[in-house]
Amino acid sequence: MNYSDKRVLIVDDQRPFLTLLRGVINNMGAQSVVAVQNADSALAACKKEKFDFIICDLHLGSGKKNGYQFLEEARQKNLVKPETVFAVVSADSERPVVFGSVEQHPDDYLIKPFSQAQLNLRLSKAYQKRLALRSVYEAMQKNDTPEAIAACRRLIMSGTRYAKTCCRLLAELYWKAGEFTQAKHMLTPLLAQKPQPWVTIALAKTEMLMTNYDAAIELAIDMCHRNPLLYEAQDILAQCYLLLRDYPNALIAIERAIEIAPYSVERQLIACKIARESHNYEMVKLRSLDVWELSKKSIHRDIAHLCSYFRSILDAAEHCEDKNMRSRYQHEMMTAIARYRNDEALARIDEDFDYGIYENILTARINYLDGRLLEAKRTLNECQQQIAIRFTEYPTAFAPDSIKVMLDLGEYDDAERLSKTLTKSGKQLDESTLFSLKSSVDKAAQRRHSYQNFNKQGIEHYNSGRYQEAYNAFLEAQKVAPVNTGVALNILQCNLKLIAQMKKPETRAINALKQMYRHLKNMVMLESHQQKFESLKSDLGKYVEVA
Repeated sequence: MNYSDKRVLIVDDQRPFLTLLRGVINNMGAQSVVAVQNADSALAACKKEKFDFIICDLHLGSGKKNGYQFLEEARQKNLVKPETVFAVVSADSERPVVFGSVEQHPDDYLIKPFSQAQLNLRLSKAYQKRLALRSVYEAMQKNDTPEAIAACRRLIMSGTRYAKTCCRLLAELYWKAGEFTQAKHMLTPLLAQKPQPWVTIALAKTEMLMTNYDAAIELAIDMCHRNPLLYEAQDILAQCYLLLRDYPNALIAIERAIEIAPYSVERQLIACKIARESHNYEMVKLRSLDVWELSKKSIHRDIAHLCSYFRSILDAAEHCEDKNMRSRYQHEMMTAIARYRNDEALARIDEDFDYGIYENILTARINYLDGRLLEAKRTLNECQQQIAIRFTEYPTAFAPDSIKVMLDLGEYDDAERLSKTLTKSGKQLDESTLFSLKSSVDKAAQRRHSYQNFNKQGIEHYNSGRYQEAYNAFLEAQKVAPVNTGVALNILQCNLKLIAQMKKPETRAINALKQMYRHLKNMVMLESHQQKFESLKSDLGKYVEVA
């Protein structure tokens, strides 16, 4: 193969090997060779020019973005040509590492050491294959699924030597297009002709997508028996069992898949989902941490993953009956907050995020768990005021924990307003956030219904001038939501009306008025509540020394 007109990028954090590999590539005839030592520099190089070959070491330094994370990001951002060959090289032949790389579908995976002849042969074969399938890869890169499907069909009909690869790509394209029946029609004859693991796996996934879960499970189990290292089969089992709500078997399958191939963010997210559905809060915590650690150096980096991890610790504490264990979880929470406060990954997050405010929202949750309701309320309200000043739009990452505390404290109206704000923003929420919001709303539903009934009765009585009945209804509402600011203001307002109707104000009524005023005056309130409180002060001044 002639490399003289080919542009080559080599990536390795070890300068001696980088120099050696550059010499090998030059000896093969390449004149345009760029050598860098980390993934970020490699991505920057890919933005400047399109390479024909990228040869990248798997490990690019402790705590740094690795080779397959670089590959994934480069492809998703369209920084490589459809015919670019991406070869991963490594001295590490451990199973999880190899599988982690294979999942990103590099064109080749070479184990160090290798000779110039071996490298030349492998690169040549990969390049010829890329050129032959360029029409498919071009359409895929443009997200033109119908054209990619048509290109695959044309190549298969032409009798290409890469028919197997075309069939695999075609199955994936059918799934993407929602043409599951077409995928099954293509795969079934292939399975009958010559059973191959990839065909069985693809057919199992097709059956799953067609909601034929029993058929999918049967195929996947058969493949697991034949090859226990087929993590794709375990993935299919986990998802089928999850959809059938067979959580114990779903947990077993996903744990096996992670044991074989632990470096997939998507797989870890599925594990989180299964654990949440089965109320396995310890597993949610462990997998949420894995998601954050895996994602923070990849294109999947998202502050929501870190927030989900923090949230999972407090969820575990909340559902733990043992006081010592709950205390341990809370200590773990504070340790985690301190550990990640200065994490360099936060600086690379695109979303505007205030770590201090979020930390205080979590503190409000901890205060609530410890029974310090007023402290939780004060902390949360301070956070909401800071958010209103700091942000033009409410940060999605803050919402689940804020709404959780609001509902726990009985601030149902505030929680509803914030939920509507999120809905109106049109932001797409991740699955963990949606699950957390739904769980909080469902858990508070009965108490919220009781509160709303009593509060509604109180408002109706008040508007009709039946102040005693209104007062009694608001007191019942307060029993359901002891620190709700709105109902406290309503009680204060009713009390003022009742005292005004008395010829001589009763001592008991004045004392109740003073107690409620003291309860409210030091409280940090939302603007709407503060305005109402200020409007009552002129009447309060007749009976209470107003500050």
